[in-house]
Amino acid sequence: MAQANYGPYEQFSDDALMHRYFELSDHPEEHAEELAAIDATIQSRLSAAYGVGGAESSPRVRVASPI
Repeated sequence: MAQANYGPYEQFSDDALMHRYFELSDHPEEHAEELAAIDATIQSRLSAAYGVGGAESSPRVRVASPI
């Protein structure tokens, strides 16, 4: 199996990354390594933008109850 180098995804815009991610997600078993690389870049951007949260900072989920 050849080792693939997908390059630095940091150079791509958020829109381009998401487009490529969804393009590859049609066949995730064939593109697992590239999907993981893109996912890592997306996660690092989210952490940089919103901070790293733990269990104590998890989002609150509100559920509307029927009346």
